[in-house]
Amino acid sequence: MFYIFAQLKTPLALAIGVAEDQILAAVSGALIIHALLAPIIGGWSDRFGALWVMTRGLALGAVGLAMLPLNASLWWLWLCMVPIGTGFAMSSYELAFNSAVQLDEANARRNISFITFYGGVASSVTWLSVAPLLVYFGLHITCFIVAGILAITAIRFFFLHRAYGGGAAGKGQAPAPFRWQLLNRSERLALVMLGSAGGLEYLVFASTTLLWINWFQVQFNDPALAVMLAALYGPFQVVGRAIEMHFGHRFDARVTGMIAFLFGPIAMLLVQADNLGLAIAAMIIFGMGHGVLTVSFGYVTNIYFRAEVYGRAKGWITTPRAIGTAIGPIMGGMLFANGTGLFFSVMIGILLTAALSFAALFLARTRPGYSSRYK
Repeated sequence: MFYIFAQLKTPLALAIGVAEDQILAAVSGALIIHALLAPIIGGWSDRFGALWVMTRGLALGAVGLAMLPLNASLWWLWLCMVPIGTGFAMSSYELAFNSAVQLDEANARRNISFITFYGGVASSVTWLSVAPLLVYFGLHITCFIVAGILAITAIRFFFLHRAYGGGAAGKGQAPAPFRWQLLNRSERLALVMLGSAGGLEYLVFASTTLLWINWFQVQFNDPALAVMLAALYGPFQVVGRAIEMHFGHRFDARVTGMIAFLFGPIAMLLVQADNLGLAIAAMIIFGMGHGVLTVSFGYVTNIYFRAEVYGRAKGWITTPRAIGTAIGPIMGGMLFANGTGLFFSVMIGILLTAALSFAALFLARTRPGYSSRYK
């Protein structure tokens, strides 16, 4: 529901007769819905179970994407973004991570690594498969195909929830209390720093993800090469997550996160060189760094918040991250239009600020019961 718009933005703009930045603005609108709903959805997750929420989110996303090509007008695009944005908010990584913590907290880091591993595969498959689908079948059929895949996945999650449950309601209990006034100093610091670091990092991620193709087209003047280069980061997200999966448990997740944060600025510097080899290296580094950071953001929350309140803590942390993701496409488009040098300079500055916020987590005490075996 997110990656597909890197490919859909151009045919949608042509079909409606608007500039691509109008499409990116609508995508930003969908992500604002994610930001507004994140705390509420976190509460639903703790009460009813993450799998219960994801089932409904995938179904809503299917409806939104199936509606998308039925009317070639801007108001219809914005209308479709309501179920798409709501569906994205209810079936994002945060909900998948919550299911991992709810169902097997002791092995949450390993299971989150598996989830993000398959997520990295999905991003590459999306980018590489949607382009030929658009060429051979056009916008309408492509949207219907993707909507059908989401609907099938929603059915699968329905049966997963029936089999495994999750959430306080499944145990006949009320959710554990979770309010700002009840949090200690370390929990409050963790909420603020994780929210800040995530919001800034995802702002950069959303800005660059939808513009890598444009950048490589400018740089190498080859549309096919641009798509291939942009898609490179997906497989190397998988590589980063595989490394995290096999070796990350030997280190504190905050340490691996800090190392991964440095990969972003390095990639931004390398990608500006007019050299194909360095462009490939930049996308490899960018993909590996973001791949590890996704695991870090997913698991580090559990270092400070136990499973019973993880969903609501993640919901509040997700709000600034979703705002950053929402602002990213429109902000990135404006900066890119005003100069690629300005674009990359701002992105590097934002990433370094996010890294400082993440580093402040070392000042917060971990939750009671957390020990090295949970690393």
